[in-house]
Amino acid sequence: QALSSSVYKSASPYGSLNNIADGLSSLTEHFSDLTLSSEARKPSKRPPPNYLCHLCFNKGHYIKDCPQARPKGEGLTPYQGKKRCFGEYKCPKCKRKWMSGNSWANMGQECIKCHINVYPHKQRPLEKPDGLDVSDQSKEHPQHLCEKCKVLGYYCRRVQ
Repeated sequence: QALSSSVYKSASPYGSLNNIADGLSSLTEHFSDLTLSSEARKPSKRPPPNYLCHLCFNKGHYIKDCPQARPKGEGLTPYQGKKRCFGEYKCPKCKRKWMSGNSWANMGQECIKCHINVYPHKQRPLEKPDGLDVSDQSKEHPQHLCEKCKVLGYYCRRVQ
């Protein structure tokens, strides 16, 4: 009987749990050696002379080569600079979409339907042909929906 139980154990298609754990551990080590660090990644070719990085809004590099790039999940918005920018929003509750030329780092805007604060999923520099802001100046900025205005206590565009 002892003989048949030892034959049964060795015939198991799974092997021992220790062997599986050792194998996974070994694979994990090999994969971690293969991952590229940000230092090892070589920068891509230079962008056109007037191209602005969509993260820091400076010339000379693409967003993926930006020195200000942070790990994903750090910061509430894609842009982490100090300037105003153009933002695209989508309410996670009602799926309503809108855009705004009054978008700021780590600041949201309130959805007019759901009344929840929504952070932009995309931000980019404001387009300024010939130094002029393209946004419709006659359009009133809804300060009651703007987190930046609420935090400041006054119109967010008054910021230097």
